[in-house]
Amino acid sequence: MFKKILFIVLLTGVYGFLFAKNENPSEATKGILKGYVFEENTDQPLEYATVSLINKTNNQLVNGTITDNAGFYKIRNLEFGTYRVEITFIGYSTKSIDNIVITRNNREVDLGLTNLSPMVKEIEEAVVVADRPTMTYKIDKKVINVSQQHTSASGTAVEILETIPSITVDIEGNVSLRGSESFTVLIDNKPTVLDPSDALSQIPASAIENIEVITNPSAKYDPDGTSGIINIITKKNKLQGFNGIVNLNTGMYGRYGGDFLINWRKERLNIFFGADFNNRNMEGERDSENRTTINDTTSYIISDGDFERGRLSYGFRGGLDWTLNPRNTMNFEARAGYRDRKSDNLTDYQEYTNPVTESFNYLSEETSSRGGWYYNYSLGYTHKFLKKGHQLYTLLNYRMSDSEEESINELFDISGILTSGQKSYESGPSNDYRVQMDYTLPLRENDKLEAGYIMRIDVSDELSELEEYNSLTLQYDYQDDFRYDVDHYSEIHAIYTTYSGEMGSFGYQGGLRGEYTYRDITLTETNETSLVDRFDIFPTIHFSYNTPKENQFMASYSRRIRRPRSWYLEPFITWSDAYNVRQGNPDLLPQYIDSYELSHILKFGRNTFSVDGYYRITNNKIERIRSVYQENVFLSTFENVGKDYSLGLELMLGLDITKWWHVDLMGNIYDYRVEGTFEYESDGETKIADFSENSFNWNSRLNNTIRLGKSTRVQLNGMYNSPTVSAQGERDGFFMTNLAVRQSFYNNKLAATLQVRDLLGTISHSSTYEGDGFYSYYNFQPNTPLVTLTFSLKLNNYKPDRRNRNQESDDMGEGEEGF
Repeated sequence: MFKKILFIVLLTGVYGFLFAKNENPSEATKGILKGYVFEENTDQPLEYATVSLINKTNNQLVNGTITDNAGFYKIRNLEFGTYRVEITFIGYSTKSIDNIVITRNNREVDLGLTNLSPMVKEIEEAVVVADRPTMTYKIDKKVINVSQQHTSASGTAVEILETIPSITVDIEGNVSLRGSESFTVLIDNKPTVLDPSDALSQIPASAIENIEVITNPSAKYDPDGTSGIINIITKKNKLQGFNGIVNLNTGMYGRYGGDFLINWRKERLNIFFGADFNNRNMEGERDSENRTTINDTTSYIISDGDFERGRLSYGFRGGLDWTLNPRNTMNFEARAGYRDRKSDNLTDYQEYTNPVTESFNYLSEETSSRGGWYYNYSLGYTHKFLKKGHQLYTLLNYRMSDSEEESINELFDISGILTSGQKSYESGPSNDYRVQMDYTLPLRENDKLEAGYIMRIDVSDELSELEEYNSLTLQYDYQDDFRYDVDHYSEIHAIYTTYSGEMGSFGYQGGLRGEYTYRDITLTETNETSLVDRFDIFPTIHFSYNTPKENQFMASYSRRIRRPRSWYLEPFITWSDAYNVRQGNPDLLPQYIDSYELSHILKFGRNTFSVDGYYRITNNKIERIRSVYQENVFLSTFENVGKDYSLGLELMLGLDITKWWHVDLMGNIYDYRVEGTFEYESDGETKIADFSENSFNWNSRLNNTIRLGKSTRVQLNGMYNSPTVSAQGERDGFFMTNLAVRQSFYNNKLAATLQVRDLLGTISHSSTYEGDGFYSYYNFQPNTPLVTLTFSLKLNNYKPDRRNRNQESDDMGEGEEGF
């Protein structure tokens, strides 16, 4: 494996050497002309602007070049003389610079910054104040601008996702994409080492430029995940010199944090570095009731108490973008961070049985933590051929995560004496390697062919351990029978091709992806092995049609896969806490998903109305199955239960009520059905249960943004999630409102945002689970509202690059969920 990685690294180095144009020593005796080309209105660099050099003596073109992605150009090997430069770009006025003299004493001429202005007709009026559109549509994705989401200013990506279409977030921060928690998270189009929920909770909201929601990805992307991809595009800057941005926040219940990003760009080299620190705490109350029945005896546990949950994280990211010449670019980026999730619960319990026995009252102290360090390194190389859009891209990516999880449950009697206790541990490093090559070939005027190869390797080692309290020795005893050491190795090789183009108002894209998967999971203690050796095909197709009256229609189909996570397959008992154990199923099959979509987008002025219809079928549906393990202890395992079906409709209306009031109204309505059966053990017997369930679900959101002058924004958001049916139970609905006021100072260089989450204190929910021999009820009530104050400071007029981000997002593939 490591030889393969080394070979690819060496190949990339040779590839860069062959394509990069080295300077000839003889050029030192001739002249050089260099400079930058920017857009006048936005102060953003113009890539692919044409720079022509004309000899003043005979008015003949003698040389020329194009600008790179930093707007930089350099023309070498020039004879001494007097020249004129003409700079052109489609849609912009031509700029001419005369009397440029290159002599032996003035060999290198720097023209500095040249601004090109758009060619526009004169009009009588101009709109002075306008925010960016909330959402734009592409043939295979929605791009959501999050710069105006002030109610999430002090939070993370999770809080931002509460306000955008297709996504729901419950009270505990669990994210669903169209009703499914199985999706893939990318950060700047690259896979992340963390689980989706961890990754989204690590990214500060202030560091996000755009969020791309890709519910039917093309064959270019990895097909992992039931419902698609959430791609987080972070802020970057392409202005020359030094600049940056700093954010600090503080709030109730020990919530505080901050982040910064600084850039330094000089000609073709850009270096950036950023860091973030966040401490997020939540306090509240919870109560529950659990019942288990074994041999006609029902055991009851009723509890109520307080909880504290904390999430501490800090991270660093840095890198460089180096434009070797207008056709060759290299970029390196490194990320490192630490995260720690903690939970402390102090709960009063009452325990009794029916037929009636003695009732027990005791106090439970539960603590758990999960975290560790993670690292991510990526090296990319892009070669652009002479024809615009013709390029070859190579990516090397390495990810490492060192995770440790600990859970401690201790029970005290009414005298405060420790009567029983349990400590469970899970740990293990994970190493992921990715090699990717993407080739893009433009054909005709609007068509292009894309093809690529991806190799993904995942190596991990997981250790599970258990200790139990001995009331005689007053010590914790190590349980050898519950020690398991598991080695995981998986390897995926994929090739893909897509063809896309336009015929008038009609757009199309078709793709095909093939993947070979090899997976080996070995239990060290017994040398038991679970193997997978499989080849899969994933077709995709997308269509779009634009009418003259700004109507857009889109249709798409994709086939996807959800591979079982490694711990879904481990066939032994693992204690999660004193009341819950889990056991994997090595016979699990992957889920295969067929997803269909039909969309209509209507634009009228700056307003937008969209309707998305979708239908998703999941084969080999994997569900978590609950049953009774022993008295007052629940067992969770996983089964392929059959198929599920989701049929839904999403609606969104973006409306400018007035020049100072903008409204986004979003809704999602879908019918969910699951049909199948599963086997389970009860009272020593194997039984078969019908797993067929259905529910009608809906959620809605109303976002109001009010502009008070040029420097004040007020935002009020409301959201409601309806009750929904889960595998063996139901979750109640809940409602939440958020308020934010943002005030800018000193020509937008400084801003303060006051944020109030759950303004009315309504965000609580309860869940119920039932099955053969058990019943479980759980209610969760956090302390709200949460008030946070955030300060943002721009250093040297920092401006994120908004012109090229969507184009750049098409250059990479997707990360994996698990194997």
